Amino acid sequence: MNANEPIYVRVQRDLMDMLKEGGYEPGSKIPSERELSTHFGASRMTMRKAVEKLVDRGALERRGTSGTYLPDKLFARPLSQDTPFGITEVAHEHGRMPGSKLLYFEKQQADAEIAEKLEVQVGDSIIVIRRQRTIDDIPVCIELSHIPARLVPGLSATDVVENASLYELFSNRYGIELRSGDSKLSVSWLTPEEAELLDLPPESPVLDFQSVSLLKDNGPFEYLRSINHPEHVNFHISGSQEDSSPARRNGVKFALIGKSDLRSDRA
Repeated sequence: MNANEPIYVRVQRDLMDMLKEGGYEPGSKIPSERELSTHFGASRMTMRKAVEKLVDRGALERRGTSGTYLPDKLFARPLSQDTPFGITEVAHEHGRMPGSKLLYFEKQQADAEIAEKLEVQVGDSIIVIRRQRTIDDIPVCIELSHIPARLVPGLSATDVVENASLYELFSNRYGIELRSGDSKLSVSWLTPEEAELLDLPPESPVLDFQSVSLLKDNGPFEYLRSINHPEHVNFHISGSQEDSSPARRNGVKFALIGKSDLRSDRA
């Protein structure tokens, strides 16, 4: 154990271990903070902070005044204004086993839409990565990433296959630190190929998540589009201390989009 590790971080880890080993099922209510404080020998303040941090990350969820529960979905994806949360990191934190299947890896020229999102010139070289992501061997989403090639020199398909976490690879190899930019969450309808990959009927509605990850010090790094299984994934949005208004919270923009618009958008 790290001697400099905050007590609440240790308590977070011990709490998730207790819930996993204690056989708590998704959707189960966990003990009260008072009971947990007694169990772990921690102060109520420390216990409250530990639980709040886990709620912020989507590992736990509040349900009004009824208490705190384990999420009833297979996977809760947190949306944060500060840090892009990769599936691998979040799955491990929840005690789940992440998986990834590379569908394709290509170097392409940026079209007008991608060039605008990544702030590059039309025709600039970009890396396009498409993966099927799983949790405990169950397909949960299909992810399509676009990254300026100049930012990841030497990146290959083998690197993607051998590294479950791309964010960890980017950090370790290229020293890249990221923060979240604008995101959009909407409803879309599956193509036949996507339906097969997610084990759903064609034309099923899904959660369509689009986001831009920014370099800590300079501009866009990745444009991501993620098609998420509606029965296995939910999105957890925690409040922003700087601006808690719904329109600005965590950079997520909410909009009503017609089905016909989405069909043309996915064409």
